[in-house]
Amino acid sequence: MKEGRGTVILDEQKRNWLGKARDYKAYSLVLFALSAFLYVGTLIPNAIDEAKRPLVLGAVFMLMLASIFFSYRSNIYARKIEEEA
Repeated sequence: MKEGRGTVILDEQKRNWLGKARDYKAYSLVLFALSAFLYVGTLIPNAIDEAKRPLVLGAVFMLMLASIFFSYRSNIYARKIEEEA
């Protein structure tokens, strides 16, 4: 490949995409771990009041959706890096 300005910009863009992919993957893992922790809390008897259980399960659902979204975004940037390689 020719050395030039376009190559530098492309490499910088790849590094940017790689950083985003890693960040989104980290966000996904943290949200997944948090949702798993909250879900296990719903399984423990008398850990959460019956009135609050639907709220916690709703929060678990939202956290899982966010985790899936961030994982999807991470895969998009990883594919962009592979396509440009």
